[in-house]
Amino acid sequence: MRYLRVLLRNMMMGIRKAILRDLRACVATQLFVIIAGVLTVVVVVRQMQGPMDFVIKENLVSQDNMFATMSPQETKPEVVFKAGMKPYNSSRIPALVYHKDTFLAFCEARKDTHHDIGNIHIVLRRGKRTDWNVEWGDLQIVASKTGFRAMNPVPIVDKTLDAIILVFTLIPAWVGQWKLVREGVYNQQLMVTRSFDCGETWTIPTDITSSTLGQMRPSPALYAPGPGHGIQMASGRLIVPGNYFVKDEIGPLLHYLDNFHNTTNYANVIFSDDNGDTWFPGGRIPFGMDPFWRPIHGNEAMAVEVDGGELCLNSRTLHADLTRVISFSKNGGETFGVGRLAQELVEPGYKINNENFVVPSKAAGCQGSMIGFPAPRQHISSASTWVLFSNPASPKFREHLSVRLSKDGCRSWSAPWQVFSNFSGYSDLTYFEVRNPVTGLKSQNFAVLFEAGNRSSHDTLVFKMFNLEALLEGLDKEHLHFPPA
Repeated sequence: MRYLRVLLRNMMMGIRKAILRDLRACVATQLFVIIAGVLTVVVVVRQMQGPMDFVIKENLVSQDNMFATMSPQETKPEVVFKAGMKPYNSSRIPALVYHKDTFLAFCEARKDTHHDIGNIHIVLRRGKRTDWNVEWGDLQIVASKTGFRAMNPVPIVDKTLDAIILVFTLIPAWVGQWKLVREGVYNQQLMVTRSFDCGETWTIPTDITSSTLGQMRPSPALYAPGPGHGIQMASGRLIVPGNYFVKDEIGPLLHYLDNFHNTTNYANVIFSDDNGDTWFPGGRIPFGMDPFWRPIHGNEAMAVEVDGGELCLNSRTLHADLTRVISFSKNGGETFGVGRLAQELVEPGYKINNENFVVPSKAAGCQGSMIGFPAPRQHISSASTWVLFSNPASPKFREHLSVRLSKDGCRSWSAPWQVFSNFSGYSDLTYFEVRNPVTGLKSQNFAVLFEAGNRSSHDTLVFKMFNLEALLEGLDKEHLHFPPA
């Protein structure tokens, strides 16, 4: 009996030892598997750490610079200035910028006549934007001088100063522009003023004539900034495009071709590298001839910075049958290359005279506007900057205010998307983004201020907004096809 008890005890101890041994082996195996798995994950994560950081960083950058895809949206044309706004006869020559949710709409308020003579003030209306609505403030005078006409407002948003800089010109009220051109000596002042409160108040204007017109050789007979907005380049340089007439060696040679009192007309720029304190003359589009020996007079111009810091100057021409001319600068506007006629960018060159005949205009063409903006990432493009252009897209008369898009740095242009179907003239474009507070994505939007009317091209100044999707949808639709001039 005792033998059996000893045998059972030994058997139980053996079984317990076997169980403990198996448990230890099992636990060891499981621990080994767990440890090996953890080490594998650590190694893999460590190996992926660099690429993961890059992906996370890239996603953050993309999120900050990505643009939301919106439904097409546009507003109806809204009259901002009109003829007969007391005490003014008419309103012409629009300029438009956008800053701090506010549109600043400038124009010439002409007291005596709608022509380019007499007493003229530069006026402003500030429009506070809320979504797709704009509440316009009262008319305010920005620039005036007794006995002079204040003309050609060129506003620039200076991001460095967080200010609006306005360049304009003063000319004796009753001295006509063609009299100045004929006499060949400039009789005008070039002025600059600033606003640090988004256009509510303005500094006393400073005369910059001597450092700009006074440094041109030979001296200009007449200089005109803009009209329309100027730009600040990525370098901080401020650019004011414009044009001037000058009695040089070329003018007299054009007597039997296209002559303006023995002068030549050049599109050019002036620039400032110290936020508008000092200004200097920049380059101009060199004089050229088309294949039929018609002179290419570069006139009212607009500028835009495209990829690589290249500056594009897009200019009106004064011949009735020529399109606009484009030139590029690789040194910030100090010099420009040979101009190229942009065949897509037709502009009006004709008028109806008193006998009801269609005749070519002596000073043909029409001012146009141009604005650059970031190419949306959701659209494949070789350029990081796209450019929008506006003008009356007709080779005959000032009508059909339209916009065109360039995706290759102003080398080529889309067909026109018509913004206004009746008479239209000068215009100015601006671009603005609106960030969604929830998604962080931004929408891309535009506004245009332009001359328009049912009786003439300058009955009113009209304002319209539209987003990128409305623009692209409009360009995709059936386009207008105008007969050749």
